[in-house]
Amino acid sequence: MDRREFVKLSATALALLACNRPEERKLVRKAEGPRVFQRSLGEPEYLDPGLCSESEGGTVIQDAFEGLYQYGASHKVWPPGVAERHDLSEDGITYTFYLRRDAKWSDGVGVTAHDFEWSWKRVLDPVTASRYASILWFLEGGREYNEAPADQAPALREKVGVKALDDYTLQVRLVGPTPFFLQLTAFYSYAPVPRHVIEKHGDRWARPENIVSNGPFRVTEWQQNQRIVAVANPHYWDRATIPFDKVVFKITQEDDPAHNMFLAGETDYLDSKVPPSALPKYLREKEPLLSTTPYLGVYFYLINIKSPPFDDVRVRRALNLAIQKSSIGKYVIKGGQQEAWSIVHPGLEDLGYTKAQGDTFDPDKARELLAEAGYPDGKGFPRFQISYNTLEGHKLVAQFIQQEWKKYLGISCDLDNMEWKVLLKKQHEKDFQITRFAWIGDYLDPLTFLELFEGANPNNRCNFDDPEFNDLIHGSVREADPVKRFAMLKRAEAILCEQLPAIPIYYYVKQDMMHEWVEGYEHHLQGVHATRWFRVKG
Repeated sequence: MDRREFVKLSATALALLACNRPEERKLVRKAEGPRVFQRSLGEPEYLDPGLCSESEGGTVIQDAFEGLYQYGASHKVWPPGVAERHDLSEDGITYTFYLRRDAKWSDGVGVTAHDFEWSWKRVLDPVTASRYASILWFLEGGREYNEAPADQAPALREKVGVKALDDYTLQVRLVGPTPFFLQLTAFYSYAPVPRHVIEKHGDRWARPENIVSNGPFRVTEWQQNQRIVAVANPHYWDRATIPFDKVVFKITQEDDPAHNMFLAGETDYLDSKVPPSALPKYLREKEPLLSTTPYLGVYFYLINIKSPPFDDVRVRRALNLAIQKSSIGKYVIKGGQQEAWSIVHPGLEDLGYTKAQGDTFDPDKARELLAEAGYPDGKGFPRFQISYNTLEGHKLVAQFIQQEWKKYLGISCDLDNMEWKVLLKKQHEKDFQITRFAWIGDYLDPLTFLELFEGANPNNRCNFDDPEFNDLIHGSVREADPVKRFAMLKRAEAILCEQLPAIPIYYYVKQDMMHEWVEGYEHHLQGVHATRWFRVKG
């Protein structure tokens, strides 16, 4: 479908919401019934909890798998999952989890503590090559095992701090006190996976015809670029509370078609795909179907700091200083996003953390630094590329920044648009110059953003490796004093502001839309809205 057809469809769809009074709308829900929930989604890369490293796959996994604890309807609630309860040692290092005996896989096999031990070690196993293995480095011996050479890894496997004491008791030893560890047990990398199925089907175990899960839903269909279908798991321990018989994830990478489906009643929930073209009208008229809330995410541009001329910190600082970021939320994507000059989301200041302060918009200083680096008025600066994935908002931001750098620095760049999976692969291979990136906090702590830039972190995609920064990150994991720990993290954030391996652009605001027949939506700072917390009226 060409752009003109999209514009025509968007204009027609927006007309459905043109009236100010909700009672005058003629919105009709198009679903198989009240127990079928339909929501928008981008194309996932993996549905394997041990391999997934992006939010699209994570959305499905959160519905299909369940860890020791769960994400609640809001970020202030963490209900028990497979674990009924836990004990914690006085030093804050050893957890003992007591598992419920009625937890089962979707094929009826019981879930045990051995499944958790095997699954966590699978993520850490160097052979698995999990991009998210570092999130299990909080376990004693986890990092050593994950980074071990192939000939040494087997001997280190048994030293990892997770052990099934019996079928229903799991002991976990951490590197140091980790105040957010219970939150981590809800994250998909900590979900158990079915060993008996993986050993039978190998890499094909997570395909719809083979997949077995332990959450409230199980995946039965995945049509690439069309939809994913999950049905209620008949063996789920809390089966009576599952609100739907089926969940249909309608896949589209673009905001416009997702938005049109929502306005046509073909989805119940529009998850973070409100087009920039529609937002000004919605915000101006206080559209009641729109929810705009702070979101624990940071949008930034990663810089490959080994690629000249970006190996010069003066160049990186000049690029940062020459972007009038306050205009992006107001005039570019028009969602009220807050400009970002440092990497940690301000929502975490509620924990008592004080953010480091980075630069601010200063084109004169930017030109001065660029001249010092050998490129007065941009002369001689090589043409380069900004890589981003297909989405209108990313394109608008890239075009704006392209213009800013031309206007204030006299340098030119090209825009390189590609599908999400292609961009993700290029980022992991560090095959880029500057690339659009974003990070949604995995837990409520500054470390969730800062650890991305630790030298050996698998999610470090910009070649940044600073000894002082690394020491601060490592030390913060072991520091028991919360005041000292936050001071270490603030210094680490200050180093990022000084060295700029990434240019912060804005802090996220989550813009979701729910039809009036949807109940149960609550603000969640991490943007996790599991299907099980929704209800449909009638």
